[in-house]
Amino acid sequence: MQKLPECDCCLLYSHNPYLVCTVHPNGSVADRCLDFREDPNAEPVELWELEGATYYNGELIVQPQQSWTQQQKLEKFCHRCTIQ
Repeated sequence: MQKLPECDCCLLYSHNPYLVCTVHPNGSVADRCLDFREDPNAEPVELWELEGATYYNGELIVQPQQSWTQQQKLEKFCHRCTIQ
């Protein structure tokens, strides 16, 4: 059984790390939950990323800054083209 993405905004969500919801303590067995009831007081989920960062499995990963100059990037790119 699994927790679905929409569980966080369900009226029946338990907000307990050991239970998913009050009706299905271990989560849903399907891709949809027939008992889903939208919680009117639930916080909206913000879907945004920092510039230079990406979410992987719910964790924000910041991409390292490249210290190459524009000229170095161009030379590296052109070098790859001539090798092939």
